[in-house]
Amino acid sequence: MPADEFPSVSETVTQETIDRYADLSGDYNPIHVDQEAAAASEFGGTIAHGPIALQTFFRSLTDWLGTEAPPAGTVVNITFRAPTRPGDTIHSELRERDGDEISAECVNQDGVTVIAAKASIPA
Repeated sequence: MPADEFPSVSETVTQETIDRYADLSGDYNPIHVDQEAAAASEFGGTIAHGPIALQTFFRSLTDWLGTEAPPAGTVVNITFRAPTRPGDTIHSELRERDGDEISAECVNQDGVTVIAAKASIPA
């Protein structure tokens, strides 16, 4: 049974976090790990891999459910809205709950939504 309130989890992203994720995932795209190449890109600097910001949503979801992981059969749809940069603090915010579906956003310290997420959780 979910908790009454959907907890907001925060995480500050650092370049070290991004570099460690690159090592873990094998994703060494220069936009993430090469300061010089990233500075010349449309982003003007390195940006985090998408799952780094998304982890705040999954941590909030599992805290809310009181589980280690979302239950089998959970379907999550995400939309990337803006890049997450080193120094950003991302937190999750519940937007809507309708039965077994929740909508939430991963938001940075400036109030910019970086990821919108919708989860359908089996009963």
